[in-house]
Amino acid sequence: MPLQNNTSPQRYRPGAGGEHQQRTVEARVRDQSWPGTLMVVGVFSTIGSLFTVVTWTLMDPTVLLRVFLFLCFVGNLLPYLRSGLWLGMERLEWFLFNLLAVGPILTALFLWLNFLFHGPETTAEHIVRRVEQAGSFVHYEFKDDHLQAYPFARAVYRDQYPIIGNGMSITEANGLFGVPVVVAREPIVIEH
Repeated sequence: MPLQNNTSPQRYRPGAGGEHQQRTVEARVRDQSWPGTLMVVGVFSTIGSLFTVVTWTLMDPTVLLRVFLFLCFVGNLLPYLRSGLWLGMERLEWFLFNLLAVGPILTALFLWLNFLFHGPETTAEHIVRRVEQAGSFVHYEFKDDHLQAYPFARAVYRDQYPIIGNGMSITEANGLFGVPVVVAREPIVIEH
């Protein structure tokens, strides 16, 4: 039996990196870490915004939830082949990316820009009708029913101010996008 060497020319020679002949048939999903990083940033920006800027924004909580959900799912309305696959993501990764990164980051960006770049401020004093302490929060209810529709804006941390007071000085302004914000609030003692 003669010595067998593979010296005869071969018809198929695989590429250098183990690539297939038809590259366009293969999916273009890439292993990358930036979508996961943005998802983590989105989750933490939502948590941080919930305890800060959401309480200062005078927007109905149900409307704010609708805006948040709209921004979370609007990216999924884009065609996957032109958006998700172009960015190198699988379908589930594209869905979660919109849900955990795009929606939360855009909502937090909207709220923070609205709060930081507000218009002229107006300060008013309001007499307190009732004060309730629940956990680490003090909830104020005013005699003129100011901020009645916004329970988060009427609550302050119990240890934030040295007094509870029979009144509160509230500074408000219109935000960048027209949504009113509470710029400052401070318990005061009002002489009758």
